[in-house]
Amino acid sequence: MKLNPYSNLHNGASIGFFPLLATLILLSVHYFTGALDWPEVGNVRAQRDFNSAIAMSLITGYFWFALRLMHQNVASTLISLLVKTNQLSQFSAHRRELANEFKHHIFNAIIISIMITIVYCIFEGLITVKQEIHVLFLTATAVPFWFLAILFLFQISSNIKYLTTNVLPQAGGNIDRLKSILIILKLGTANSIFATGALAIFPIFWLKKDIPSIDVLGVTFFTGIVGFYLFWPVIKLKSMLELEQKAAVLHLEAGIEEGIKRCAEKQESLTATSIEELESEKERILKMGAGVFAPRDKARVAACIALVPISWLLLIVVEWLIQVPYYG
Repeated sequence: MKLNPYSNLHNGASIGFFPLLATLILLSVHYFTGALDWPEVGNVRAQRDFNSAIAMSLITGYFWFALRLMHQNVASTLISLLVKTNQLSQFSAHRRELANEFKHHIFNAIIISIMITIVYCIFEGLITVKQEIHVLFLTATAVPFWFLAILFLFQISSNIKYLTTNVLPQAGGNIDRLKSILIILKLGTANSIFATGALAIFPIFWLKKDIPSIDVLGVTFFTGIVGFYLFWPVIKLKSMLELEQKAAVLHLEAGIEEGIKRCAEKQESLTATSIEELESEKERILKMGAGVFAPRDKARVAACIALVPISWLLLIVVEWLIQVPYYG
């Protein structure tokens, strides 16, 4: 994983190659160590290991891919914002700042992921008892699983915060600033939508397992918290856009009223043109607010939210298909 990852030069194939390769390697390791052996009916521990091996491998690759895609989108967004303010020469400096913050997040994520794994081992009694080799590898691969998940959560909020705090203030007047907010808002929406897809993989952990009510409540609560966290930057940007749009419209309306007063004082030649310009700018600002989320964007958000319950329904269908007797 590169420590200076904010580049817009990658294509889709190169972004996904290493995450896919990592997923295949993890699955291969679990297969050869025995974690992917088909569990016998009623063997709860074997079923849990089987589910964990598949789910953690898929989610690890997914979050790595999501991180790489996010970094590319951030770089593209940063370029768009800097072009609007004629500050493209500052791109390298901003990228260095983002990369430094990324390094700090890597360090923190490593510490937290190791701590989570150690705590899990203590509670499960995996340290004091000699374990099978596939359990040891499962425990080891939990570290990159938690590392990438935590790193992604760090990055999804910090990147938006950086652009809003360090780049957005350089935007010009009303129109340029609102357009810049829209660009960042679309970035946040895309990141959140893609990130929510990881929640659709989590049901694999409960394949062919009884799900107690406490687990249902816990998973529902966890999904809600994570979903809120993922979309919180989008909510804040949407609120910022609405407030600044309202302020810009009020400012323009005040200018229009002032122009009308001047017009009444027989300064028609100059004031009439100014009023038309202000009216045109007001109309553009109002149209920008109306087009924050196009129907396609709304459909993507709805599909993303629906993906989580659909994944649980799919789990039920898969379990039913597994239990159906096969007559060869």
